Amino acid sequence: MTSSPHRSGETGPRGVDGSAVGAPAASSARRADWAWLVAIGVAGALLGYLGKARCRFGGAWLDGTQYPALCYSDVFALYYRDGLDSGTLPYVDKPVEYPVLTGALMHLLARAVSWLPDPLSRGHGYFDATAAVLGVCLVGTVVCVGWLVGRGGIVPARRPFDARAALIAGVFVALVPAAVLTFAINWDLLAVVLAVGGLVCYARGRLWAAGALVGLAVAAKFYPFLFFGPLFVLMVRDLVRDRAGRDAVVRFGVPLLGALLAWGAVNLPVYLASPEGWAEFFTFSQERGADWGSAYYVLGALGLFPHADLETVNLVGTGTLLLACVGIALLALFAPRRPPVEQLLFLVVAAFLVTNKVWSPQFVLWLLPLAALAWPRRRRLRPAAVALFGLWQLAEIGYIVGIWHYLWSYQHPAEGVGIGLTAYAVVAFGRLVSLLAVGALVAVDSATAGVSDLDN
Repeated sequence: MTSSPHRSGETGPRGVDGSAVGAPAASSARRADWAWLVAIGVAGALLGYLGKARCRFGGAWLDGTQYPALCYSDVFALYYRDGLDSGTLPYVDKPVEYPVLTGALMHLLARAVSWLPDPLSRGHGYFDATAAVLGVCLVGTVVCVGWLVGRGGIVPARRPFDARAALIAGVFVALVPAAVLTFAINWDLLAVVLAVGGLVCYARGRLWAAGALVGLAVAAKFYPFLFFGPLFVLMVRDLVRDRAGRDAVVRFGVPLLGALLAWGAVNLPVYLASPEGWAEFFTFSQERGADWGSAYYVLGALGLFPHADLETVNLVGTGTLLLACVGIALLALFAPRRPPVEQLLFLVVAAFLVTNKVWSPQFVLWLLPLAALAWPRRRRLRPAAVALFGLWQLAEIGYIVGIWHYLWSYQHPAEGVGIGLTAYAVVAFGRLVSLLAVGALVAVDSATAGVSDLDN
């Protein structure tokens, strides 16, 4: 969905291909382009909210039919579980399993609806307020991704702004069924919009702001910390293969320092107020076992892996992720041309999900913006990309439907409802294999595309 960077006559720090990092594209988006991107984001948020209507207005959160209705949301359930309905202060009064920026949002929105008259109306109001904030996050994500795709990526192509590509990318991020079905399951879109906002700042050469936004994204959901792996490897490539010097170090070091400062600024007060409450996220992440969606859980349920052995799960998960990251690093270092950073970001986040011991259905929201940016540059790969991206999205839909029906069966084993373990294993591995196929395609594009393959 993105076009590739060509050599540019703009000034600014330069990558190994001679393109100016942070330079503007040949032309900017028109007002109509921005309006369409905003409209796409709003439509995605509205559809996502309506997808929860059976639960929000039909009582499915209360009568046990939320799973077959495909409208489950942590937002409503955790409002009561974490004591937000009674004014509990996250981390200080009760440990919370999320990073501090997500915990802060949970608390602020709970306070915003505390004036409502009874616990149920407050719970519904809390979901509504959360959905509104996440809708704004989705709109911001669509605008950011559309702008990056339209200009040709983080390093811009030397061509006019491609409004068609920008709008297609926006639709992919907000309106594919997987995005609609996972909207407002959890607070992931807060981290997503901060992360892609950081990429926009990086593309514009605002490295401090880029780092600060990614640092805040890490303070909301931890996955954007993976971004610094590809940036480090590309810095090494620039230094070793092209003797890039100070500019290469600045493009990595400044965003990293900005991220550390921003992350520290929002974490330090919580740590000082309640060290144990602050540490709950890290403790919970380390001590939780193989959970829904992970290959370890499915293999363990089938009797093929010791998924109850936490030490083994952690060892295998960490080891396979490190091996995947080494492979991505070798690709980045030895590819004939400098791979687009957005493709490396997609690969490393996909590797994290495939090897992680938890793979919740809403984690697809992490990947959709990066997948839009990672669209293959080689024209010959485009037909395969359409097929594989389509299969991946079908597999995501299958998994989203499958996990809810499996949980429905899991909670009512005597009633013969939902799907069994075998069917669940099929949809879980279908999602895994299809994402691996997309990753392989992106890796091939990164490793083999030359200048003659790129868009004009």
